[in-house]
Amino acid sequence: MQITRNQPPTGGPNRTRREEIIPLNTGTRQVEPEQYWDESESEGWEWESDPQQNTWGIQLAASKAFLEPFEGLDSQAAAEQAGGDDDKGGVYTYPFSNRFQPMGDGDDDGDLNSENWQEKTSAHIARYFRGGLPVGGTEIMEAVKAADKHFMGEFSEKPRDERPIRARVVWTDGQLHDADKFRAYLAAATPSGGYGAHGDWDEVWAIAIIGEGQTSQGNPGKDAADQYRLIAKDHPWIHVYYFEKVVNPAEIAEDMALAVVPTQA
Repeated sequence: MQITRNQPPTGGPNRTRREEIIPLNTGTRQVEPEQYWDESESEGWEWESDPQQNTWGIQLAASKAFLEPFEGLDSQAAAEQAGGDDDKGGVYTYPFSNRFQPMGDGDDDGDLNSENWQEKTSAHIARYFRGGLPVGGTEIMEAVKAADKHFMGEFSEKPRDERPIRARVVWTDGQLHDADKFRAYLAAATPSGGYGAHGDWDEVWAIAIIGEGQTSQGNPGKDAADQYRLIAKDHPWIHVYYFEKVVNPAEIAEDMALAVVPTQA
């Protein structure tokens, strides 16, 4: 699928330039998209530049728009979409704060699509948020381990070379508090044709960082981008995109879709 970007580019001086965002999945193998939502407390803080804005609202809307291209693909995502009802599958979502916060009722209920989005996200927010806003820290590894278990539960019966590539999309606003554990996890993989060969699967990571840019407290989004880019120096299958000062969810979604959606689907 070819993603056409029609949203005008916006953002601050540290925003990842659009010409640097290129397709990551250009081969013929199936791609299994999965996403990790940062639900830390800072996601719900008012922006200094616009108190009506917070990162969580932008992130949630961008994530929803990001799902839509996958629903029309002749790929792993499309196969999961068969059926045309609320249980048709979608993009499996692993929310995290300082813990893993499962979507729905657990392992078999994490798929999000355009038809079940409102019901599942509303129930999730009611379950884990306080006053409609996220709470907690930024630790991803419990969610990563849950994702690994789910992936192998679904694909372990296939030979390794027939398993889809894992396109692992992280939506966040700040630095990982468990970065050392994340680095140790990534150290188990080796570069392989643009992907990371990680034991039982091949993977690529796309990190979407959203933030208002420079504030009186610094630039936490840039700090997060710097942290992930430092990790990416040793693990080139990690790709970091900082959407500094971008408040248009559609703009973020089409950039991330261009990066992640398989072009040969």
